[in-house]
Amino acid sequence: MNASTRHIRFPRWAGLAGLVLLALGSTFSCLWNTWVQDDLPIIKVNGLVHTLAHPWVLFGQAYWPWPYPRDLYRPLTMLSFAVQWVVSGGHEPIFRIVSVLLYLGAVLAVYRLARRCLGPGAAWVAAAWFAIHPVHVEAVAVAVNQAELVVGILVAMLTASYIDHRRSGDAITRRSMSLMVFGYLVAMLFKESGAMLPAMLVAAELTIIDDGRTWRERFVLLRPLYLAFVLVAVCVAGVRTIVLAGNTKGSFTAEALGGLHVGGRAITMLGVVPKWYRLLFWPAHLQADYSPGEIVGTTHWGTAQSFGALLLIATFVLAWYCWHRRPVVAFGILWTAIGLIPVSNVLIPTGIVLAERTLFLSSVGVVIAGADILWLAGAWLYSRGSPGRIAAATGSIVLLAMGLSRSMSRQMVWRDSATLWFQSVIDAPRSWRAHHAYASVLFGVNMKKTAELEYRKAIDLYPAAVPVYIDLADKYRAAAMCEPALNLYKEVLAMMPAHNGVRGSEVACLLWLGRYKEAAVEARLGASYGPQHTTLARYAEIADSADRVHAPPHTVNLPPPVDSIPKR
Repeated sequence: MNASTRHIRFPRWAGLAGLVLLALGSTFSCLWNTWVQDDLPIIKVNGLVHTLAHPWVLFGQAYWPWPYPRDLYRPLTMLSFAVQWVVSGGHEPIFRIVSVLLYLGAVLAVYRLARRCLGPGAAWVAAAWFAIHPVHVEAVAVAVNQAELVVGILVAMLTASYIDHRRSGDAITRRSMSLMVFGYLVAMLFKESGAMLPAMLVAAELTIIDDGRTWRERFVLLRPLYLAFVLVAVCVAGVRTIVLAGNTKGSFTAEALGGLHVGGRAITMLGVVPKWYRLLFWPAHLQADYSPGEIVGTTHWGTAQSFGALLLIATFVLAWYCWHRRPVVAFGILWTAIGLIPVSNVLIPTGIVLAERTLFLSSVGVVIAGADILWLAGAWLYSRGSPGRIAAATGSIVLLAMGLSRSMSRQMVWRDSATLWFQSVIDAPRSWRAHHAYASVLFGVNMKKTAELEYRKAIDLYPAAVPVYIDLADKYRAAAMCEPALNLYKEVLAMMPAHNGVRGSEVACLLWLGRYKEAAVEARLGASYGPQHTTLARYAEIADSADRVHAPPHTVNLPPPVDSIPKR
């Protein structure tokens, strides 16, 4: 801190109290939220997390429950949901309270880490910025995103402890090493992004840790710790692969990335880079979904790719320039980049091209690097005399107020499914998933004509959106409108001919319409795809029987349809 700002002082308890108030102020409006989005299948209707009778069973289960594909492995997240469910009797408020408390813990953990990198005032600015950052809303407003908060706390706390040990000049003790490795294990069992902890520690080692030893000596000193990290990561990966039945990737591929190779994914994600920067630095506009056509996969270079490449180059140059001049800035940039690796989608595609919750960990690096730059700018303004001091104070207050207000209002968008998806079609008008979800909400309140328009809009935006076809077709069939339902079922079967659920619904509609010969042909075609399709073989016999007795139309009615492709 220079002479112009040396006299700025405030009690530490006051600083902590301010951070607590900012964190609670930006999140308390979520306390009245109900189950939304992935809360519904993963918590509300998932019997696995409704009991603690056999908690160890959760360590052998995929994160997504049946009938969803075996995606992701997060046993400690599931266990935490089970504890909250049993304690609360399945009521939402306890989940919201836990999310708010975890967020408060994350803010304090970031403050602890920032104190290892910055002066007290700049560290407070970093934590305050983090506390009111609107991009964090999704991580707090939805209960299933508690894992983002836990990983953020653990990685920030463990990195701060690592910096303390390294700066002490002593070797890391076995006890400290055991705690770090155990924390690493816990983080990975909450969410996959916890695997980035060793890389964060390396970033600190390369930038803000001033050690007189040679790099070779450092390597020998730290080798046991990093080998332990590798061993834990390999063990978790092995267990994860076994639990997910050999699924080494562990998740489906996002629609926008489907069919793209490494080059195409890299070009697509370059177009996402400007969105990362906007969300991390000026998140005035937020949205719950970024699926096609909000983000569309591409193999062609365009304006977005040029802008993204320019931003990356500029950031790399800044990190290089600051490496020795402002190492905290370089550390923050490295942290941010490492936090984005799990969702970069270039080498390994994931089920998400962009989601605001996935920026939670990366934002720690942004606020640390940004606070160092802002504090430097503020010190310069402060040295200009009264006008500069007024400008610095006013600017700080306005930015904090803007972030706090945006976070508070955005929390209320996640109040319930109707509120969320009504706002989502405004925020993300080109998202097929937003229109599909909104259509389901409208249908649930008997606004069927408007719902049908939203279903059709979702299909127009993304013609490969199989769940939309099935959902709308099933609605038609349930209303005895089998002609339009058949057209949609046939569209799906053209894309997925072996889908027995859709084939069964198609056959049911043909039977209802009295088209028995056609129904028998379709049923036998579906049964030919494998012995598991025994229901279709039975449907063929029903069709033959109805044809023999010349059953009138509308007399052969199979059970109501079941949506066999769960919506994600």
